[in-house]
Amino acid sequence: MTPHQDHRCTVQIKADGRPYLAFQPLTGQASSYSNSLFTLDLLPDVDRASAERLCRAINARLAGVSATVF
Repeated sequence: MTPHQDHRCTVQIKADGRPYLAFQPLTGQASSYSNSLFTLDLLPDVDRASAERLCRAINARLAGVSATVF
């Protein structure tokens, strides 16, 4: 069973300056998925502006985030 919690995609920046996408709860609270942070690493040539566009496209179509643990 996975808990239901609405998430949104956000752009975060790594220590080396590269962007990545993170899925964070809409409430701003800790994730109900065992305090996990779901992330997507982007290719090295993806800049912040491209990451922001991708993030907006995902959020416009995202219904939710779930996890399956085996």
